[in-house]
Amino acid sequence: MSDRDLQVFGIDLGTTYSAIAYVDETGRPAVCRNTDSSETTPSVVFFENASNVVVGSVAKNSAIIDPDRVVSLIKRQMGSDAEFEFDGSTYTPESISALILKQLAQDAAAHTGGEVTRAVITVPAYFGMQERSATKQAGTIAGLDVIGIVPEPVAAALHYEATTGADDKTILVYDLGGGTFDTTVIRVSSDEIAVVCTDGDDHLGGADWDLRLRNHLLAKFQEQAPDGTEVEDDEEFLQSLATTAEDTKKQLSKAESRAVALRGAGVSARVEVTRAQFETETQDLLDKTIDIVRRTLATLESKQPGAKIDEVLLVGGATKMPAVAERLRAEFGWDPKLHDPDLAVAKGAALYALGRVVHREAAEDGGSGVSEAVRTVAKQTGISERALENLAAKQTRNVLPKAFGVKLVDTSDPDWRNKPERFLVRHLVHANDPLPTEERTLEASTIYEGQTGVNIELYEQSGVVAGPDLAENKEISEGKGTIDGLPPLPAGSPVNIRMTVDDEGLLELTATEPSTGKSLDIKVRVSVRSDEEVEEAARKVAGITVSG
Repeated sequence: MSDRDLQVFGIDLGTTYSAIAYVDETGRPAVCRNTDSSETTPSVVFFENASNVVVGSVAKNSAIIDPDRVVSLIKRQMGSDAEFEFDGSTYTPESISALILKQLAQDAAAHTGGEVTRAVITVPAYFGMQERSATKQAGTIAGLDVIGIVPEPVAAALHYEATTGADDKTILVYDLGGGTFDTTVIRVSSDEIAVVCTDGDDHLGGADWDLRLRNHLLAKFQEQAPDGTEVEDDEEFLQSLATTAEDTKKQLSKAESRAVALRGAGVSARVEVTRAQFETETQDLLDKTIDIVRRTLATLESKQPGAKIDEVLLVGGATKMPAVAERLRAEFGWDPKLHDPDLAVAKGAALYALGRVVHREAAEDGGSGVSEAVRTVAKQTGISERALENLAAKQTRNVLPKAFGVKLVDTSDPDWRNKPERFLVRHLVHANDPLPTEERTLEASTIYEGQTGVNIELYEQSGVVAGPDLAENKEISEGKGTIDGLPPLPAGSPVNIRMTVDDEGLLELTATEPSTGKSLDIKVRVSVRSDEEVEEAARKVAGITVSG
């Protein structure tokens, strides 16, 4: 058994706020406070100069005076090819997220007095495999050993079960964070937490409510300002207005109305905002979440006819808006529980992480078993063996968030040969399939007489529905190859394709041309950045001073 430090952390890498937690010597998850003595850190990065960045509240405030050097809401771009330029250097969403993770790790080290090396990072349940891989790469770039990626609702459910003793229940987690929303049905039993189905929107969250309120305040300010007052180009005023909108939103969760003082372009104004007005301005956003809940329930019914929801958990800071619980009661007759909305995910991730580290230590010790690993981890961390055994015994089972398929030529039009090639995607594994997926097969075929090669290209669903149109899917850059060197084949010759996805997101495909036995094997952990790009980003981030 290894004698290295077995401390492990759970990180909620949020769109607007992040948190880091660990399991203390009493067996309870504890959140690490940052340099502001706060349990949450704004997920905002200020590029002060080429060698120094600031993360957190100071960075958020810097957006008011220097918005062009501040990045926020970066989580919404994870898994994309977006790039940012500062001081002659290029940054990706992964490397910017790594800077946030680096600050969280520094805060946790200061809080616990120990080194932070290993962590589990959470992701929205509806994140696809590309976004999940990008999150893991962000951790690697930050210098962390990422021992797991766990969906946020699973972490929240694990914390709920640990704090209430709930088991043998079907729970719906309504997770409305700062930038993402998802609903997940989870079956909690004495020995496992199993995801049944999930749905969501990774571009819908509290930040959208903030923007609506910001626009409302701006409109009311302009109504009171003298004709000719120009504030649209006043970046400092607009950034200040955004901060005011967020603060006012939070206040309206407790008060029926708030008076807001605004000043810009030498003009002062007073705007009265009521909760009723705010709820009217944002009703369509809440409607979107309700539509997603309905889709989730329809999926649950298709998978488990007659299944009932026993508990509804509200997770994510935006669920503190009273309209959320009120609407769920009105629409579905539920009694939602606000479950530690800001910190449940980080705390659950810490619990999940400790269970993972026990299993990992057992595996690294040559198979001496979980019991020996429990004893070793208990001795080093001070956590009781019983608490560790309970965590190690708890299994989690996830589902595939989005479908995967292969690109085919659409031959449904009888005259397709005389038209430019039109492609479609045929999905083999589907959203909400349990992980690891069962092997799925497809018999495709050659399309031209004398064809001597077959190209294979993999795609992941990008839209809400796993439609066949190429535009509704994302190409997997490393998921392609060719079976070549074939004898001239007649059109319509079969090509057999098999696909699976394991519980860590490894996609495996085998395509075989049966007459020759020639085949193509593709194994890919879906990602945007190559290993070389990740290593280069890690070197860059290691050379940057990060402060909070």
